[in-house]
Amino acid sequence: MALHKLVTLEKAHELIEASTFKRPQVDVVPVYRAYWRISASNIVARRSIPDRPLAAMDGYAVRIDDLRSYEWLRVAGEVKPGDDPPELRPGESYYVHMGAPVPIGAEAISRVEATRVEGGYIKPLEPLKHGKDIIHVGEVVAEGSTVVRIGEVISPYKVTVLMMLGFTEIPVYKVRVGILSVGDEIDPFDNPRGKPVVDSIAPMIMGLLRFTETTYLGVVADNATEVRRVIEESIGGLDALLTIGGASVGGADNVKRVLAEVGNLLFPGVSASILKRGGVAVVEERPVVTLPGQCVSAALVLHEFFLHVLSRMVGGELRVYAEAELSEDLEVKHRMDTAYLFEVTGGKAKPLRWGVGLCMELARATAYTVLKRGHYRVGDKLTLQKLIR
Repeated sequence: MALHKLVTLEKAHELIEASTFKRPQVDVVPVYRAYWRISASNIVARRSIPDRPLAAMDGYAVRIDDLRSYEWLRVAGEVKPGDDPPELRPGESYYVHMGAPVPIGAEAISRVEATRVEGGYIKPLEPLKHGKDIIHVGEVVAEGSTVVRIGEVISPYKVTVLMMLGFTEIPVYKVRVGILSVGDEIDPFDNPRGKPVVDSIAPMIMGLLRFTETTYLGVVADNATEVRRVIEESIGGLDALLTIGGASVGGADNVKRVLAEVGNLLFPGVSASILKRGGVAVVEERPVVTLPGQCVSAALVLHEFFLHVLSRMVGGELRVYAEAELSEDLEVKHRMDTAYLFEVTGGKAKPLRWGVGLCMELARATAYTVLKRGHYRVGDKLTLQKLIR
């Protein structure tokens, strides 16, 4: 691959799809520590939640037919969470706490605030229908359903579900990612020494990749010998390497030249503004993604290429897409395809200011997409990739 030859965005993704990457190590971790980790397997529910009907609200469990036969229903008892459900006999009701099992034979819950109570008897004040305020078996999770898919980042919400299902340990990927910044003018963010620029991009990338184990490799001078040394010394202990800066299409930068020498440079850049300087190489079956040194470009190259690569590595899909309608007219005048940031609210996508270094726009944005030259109108539907938040 020629060092300065840009490929189309479509070709870049084809090259990623056609490449082989080493699969990361799998760890088995306690479920309560599995949040923000990437699942290494499909996790299937071994039972239903709930496994018996439960009350969704505090109230009185009743039979629907009894409401036609009796003016008042006798309160036969109380049911709390964890109790065995009693059998509901004709003409009776039970007071049930939210989350408690519904008495056998009960068909609806009359909420406390909509029930008249007198001398141990109750009378619903609102019409009731079958199933009102009852959580049915499997309504939350059905037995046999896939709760977490391989390659999915496990949210804290899913951790709660997994624990409710009785899982104690699950397999997750241990993805070790190195972050290396390149530039003679840059100071490492953790040890500034008075150079003109502090490395502000690496902390952003490390924060976005909270589902991996990131290691900051510091800053190396834009010198081919030094770049090569760090890559060769570090790559064996990593699953992936991200470089920041030193990756322009000009002749002065050395990262891509080194990558072409020590590995297979899949592509040095793409014919799409903002993403143009992002490239991907493979060194010892590990991906190396070159991020530009500007915040918007670095973030979008990470989403566009590294999330694609990582999805291939873990056998799942880390990219998340959604459709939204354009909230205002937009004219794309660039000769190349161009990446745009959007703030999406209520299904409406508002385009933000365009530029590689507009970090506050990036902080506002919730999604992005790549648009071709032309006019886009209010109401046009766009497919957007969501940004990691």
